[in-house]
Amino acid sequence: MASLGSKERPVIVKVTSEKMAKKVAEICNDYGFQFIAGFEPVEDLTDLKSAIKEKSAPKNIYDLCPCGSGVKFKFCCMKKEIVLNL
Repeated sequence: MASLGSKERPVIVKVTSEKMAKKVAEICNDYGFQFIAGFEPVEDLTDLKSAIKEKSAPKNIYDLCPCGSGVKFKFCCMKKEIVLNL
């Protein structure tokens, strides 16, 4: 299966404003993600958060966490939700 954010499987986000869409576009461009943004009354950034986590995770979940804590990824940031300051 193609990775989330690729041409075959773009990140799909729902935003409430043009300003938010620009910020999402900047984040996607920084990570090299293909994305589709739609305007909806309720915001949904789930795909974007999942794509960022997938891209930043080590290949083996038992490797050390990239956050620098010294703990294995599985027991550190694997289950933490990503917070986007938009």
